[in-house]
Amino acid sequence: MLRITSNSSRNSAKGYISTFAMALALAGGAVAASAGLSTTVAAQEYSEAFVAAYDPLGAVVFSEGGDVAPLEGQLNAIADLAQSDDEKNAAGNLLLQAGNKLNSRPLQRRGVELQLAGGKLDPANARLFTYYVGRLAYQLGDFAAAIGHLQNAINLGYNREEAAGLLIEAHIGNGNQPAAVQTVISETRQVNSAGGTAPQDWLFRGLAVAYANEMGDQAVELTKLLVKNHPSDSNWMAGLQVVNAVAGLEDDAQLDLLRLMRATNSLTARSEYIIYIENSDPRIMSNEANAVLEEGRAKGEFQTAGDEYYTEVKGIVAARMDADRADAPDLVTEAQGDPSGEGAIIAADVLYSLADYAGAEAMYALAVAKGDVDTNQALTRLGMSQALQGKSAEAVATLGRVTGGRAGVASLWSTYAELNAM
Repeated sequence: MLRITSNSSRNSAKGYISTFAMALALAGGAVAASAGLSTTVAAQEYSEAFVAAYDPLGAVVFSEGGDVAPLEGQLNAIADLAQSDDEKNAAGNLLLQAGNKLNSRPLQRRGVELQLAGGKLDPANARLFTYYVGRLAYQLGDFAAAIGHLQNAINLGYNREEAAGLLIEAHIGNGNQPAAVQTVISETRQVNSAGGTAPQDWLFRGLAVAYANEMGDQAVELTKLLVKNHPSDSNWMAGLQVVNAVAGLEDDAQLDLLRLMRATNSLTARSEYIIYIENSDPRIMSNEANAVLEEGRAKGEFQTAGDEYYTEVKGIVAARMDADRADAPDLVTEAQGDPSGEGAIIAADVLYSLADYAGAEAMYALAVAKGDVDTNQALTRLGMSQALQGKSAEAVATLGRVTGGRAGVASLWSTYAELNAM
């Protein structure tokens, strides 16, 4: 067996620290990675003290049946002894192999850290080992260290989807939920910018954290990313229900969110139908309120018999529906003669409730042009009316002008318009 000695370091032979391939037996399966030194022993630098400590340990660690367990203290001592880059690489290699045999994550971690510190790994293995030391740190509960290593692995070009998922969990383990959610958002954008699709699990994880921590703005952004990466009614439902729960919207803005939930088949609970009906006011938007009431009944959320709420609302809308429909043309005429945009808003809201989205679009546009109205409300509903007609480009442009507390709802409708372009 070749030994590393001060004399052998002067010839061209290669010692056993430069001839084997390491198997990293970590959680999730074994991953083989070549970590053999590319240089000869003659080109390497070891102190006599390091060689004297290393040789007997290496003889045991690299032998087929060597008993490594009694050597743990000596292994940590040689790690402390390593000073040169070659010594760090050799000691790290030794500790990693011993850690694999003992299934010792602390030894594996220190071994990988030493090899990285030695700087002898090629770029591919440096990326791999940086990820693994982050994974080991996570498994050992050292979340702060895991965050640094995993982010560095991503920066070095390691597989983003593999490392970022663990980075998100490391932020959560470290008690930094906002950082976890921001990582979901930023990493998803990075994947998308490269033409990829982000894992659905990331986005669900982010939504769960946003829900638990009442992060309304982040819930909006996560919902948009979720349905863009994985468009489906069920994902609209998952995202919009979180937004509805945590966004803290004013009643008028919440109505427009509930309208989007209705458009995406995301209304599922009696309470959502009731809030929708109350915010739309069945005395004013009777036809829309009736449609929502009946959709809720069809899904079993209301009953025609013995349900006092259903009976009360049905009585109100039944008395108003025909009149509201008949009054709509007169409201349009009055709006056209009104010097302010107030009349146009009234007419537009009634036309929207009648599902006359083309007529509503014209009136909301008139309201914006005349002014003296809540411009952000008018622009939101103008964009909604365009989106529901399939006017995607126009809707996106209109909704992009919304600012303030309605901006989140407007951006969700903009995403709906993009995904439902005709």
